[in-house]
Amino acid sequence: MHDTEPKPMSLQEHAASMEADMEDSTGTTQVTFAARAAGPLQELTERRPGLAIDAYPLGRLLLLRCLGDGEGIERTPEIRESGRAILYHAKSPEEETLLLDGGKEEEDAITSLEEENAYIVPPIRWQRGEALITLILDAGTDPRTILDRFPEARLVSKRKPAGRQGAREALSSPLFLSKLTEKQARALLAAFDAGYYEFPRNATTEDVSASLGIARSTFEQHLNRAEHHVIRALLPVVRMRSGRPHDEALAIYSKFSRELGLYVQLEVLGDRVRRVRLARDAPPHGAGSDHPYLARILEHVRTGTDDLRDIPLHLEVGPFEREVLEFLRTIPPGQTITYGEIAAKLGRPGASRAVGTACARNPAVIVIPCHRVLPKSGGVGNYSSEGGPETKRRLLEREGARLDREASPEGRTGRVRTANRQARSRTR
Repeated sequence: MHDTEPKPMSLQEHAASMEADMEDSTGTTQVTFAARAAGPLQELTERRPGLAIDAYPLGRLLLLRCLGDGEGIERTPEIRESGRAILYHAKSPEEETLLLDGGKEEEDAITSLEEENAYIVPPIRWQRGEALITLILDAGTDPRTILDRFPEARLVSKRKPAGRQGAREALSSPLFLSKLTEKQARALLAAFDAGYYEFPRNATTEDVSASLGIARSTFEQHLNRAEHHVIRALLPVVRMRSGRPHDEALAIYSKFSRELGLYVQLEVLGDRVRRVRLARDAPPHGAGSDHPYLARILEHVRTGTDDLRDIPLHLEVGPFEREVLEFLRTIPPGQTITYGEIAAKLGRPGASRAVGTACARNPAVIVIPCHRVLPKSGGVGNYSSEGGPETKRRLLEREGARLDREASPEGRTGRVRTANRQARSRTR
């Protein structure tokens, strides 16, 4: 994590800077300053010097991106006793994300600033008990008046904002797309500019890739990943805007499968499955093992029957990933297909790598049977869930696919053929 300790200006620099502002009334000014404000984020970052929190005000919601020492942040007294409910919590190896409600103070403060022609540019970075705040000031706005409103304010920098004037909406975006690469961003912008997202569409991926001078499959791979990052970044806001009832809570069920030697974990949102994953251990907190969808999944693993395609899903994926995952649900048990064949059936020959990426990100294994997709070169190929290729091989065998074991380092990979399910005899 990069340390962003503010470097204050001297009093002489501060005064000279302010005078220059007063003389310049032709454009906007970007001001960054450090301030202290009593509250949970100040207390939390003071107590944890290795923690940095990027705060994104979203009306009466507050989105927190916690970097560094954020382990168990949702259970800290500063968050639990803040009077705010946690509406969303996600964790990755790099960061934790929280969406909190009840942020009327932030909403009122932002509205008050806007009345003085001062606009916050998210995120507000909290570190070591101080908030690093960036504002865009319209022409004629006195920075001294604004800074006087913040306790112990220290000016860090003052400059003209980059880009076109009036680009405040772009600067104020709540998205934090740290994993979006330059190639992915260019693909997304090119698709948007070409009218790919208009209804009806004004361009195809072939048109856009030709304008960029790259292969269609390469462009679609960049575009698919860009859409994935953008959608995931927007999900906390979309969930709140969707009007989802409060009783539609996420529940996690888990039960051990002897056939796989793993726990099958089921995440249910209302009456829809959000995730199915395999794990070595049971989840520390769960709703038990009694759920009809989980019972059907375990029965399918045991017997290889029931295609599970009628189980409703809540998919949080991009358009192309959704297209691939929905196609996978049409593959019956005991049958297999290659990545290239799926790409061809979707009208995108050459996009087999993108199909493989969609399978690797499958949020609901077994229910969405990505294990039935094999490499053209033979063998079972990779499997992103716990247990890897061995788990994939077991699922295929339970469904009636026969493995002709060929030479391999582990002796476990082999070319898979669809078996005659009618002639199969196996103890149920």
